[in-house]
Amino acid sequence: GVSVMLKAKLTGNLDLSDLKKEIDSFIRDLSNQTIRVAKQTTPIDTGRARRGWQKSVTRSGFEVENSVPYIGFLEKGHSKQAPKGILKPTGRKVTGNIQRRITR
Repeated sequence: GVSVMLKAKLTGNLDLSDLKKEIDSFIRDLSNQTIRVAKQTTPIDTGRARRGWQKSVTRSGFEVENSVPYIGFLEKGHSKQAPKGILKPTGRKVTGNIQRRITR
């Protein structure tokens, strides 16, 4: 078999608690952006679908969901206000925001 060894040396002071704070802050910002953009992208008639968005923190990050019974129809583009649905446009916008944040 083939064996590969990787050696790395880290110099300087590494404060893991600062790194964790930065990651937690990034995830919090990302989840807030995602729910905000999802709400903005959701067509509005009575406002029920927009109010239906909820965010929860999970062990691996966060989840944004909507349990309004007709959200699936809106996601499939059955509204002239959101012919491309909600999730794909939300994902594209949030991803673009992340890329701009990283390249700053």
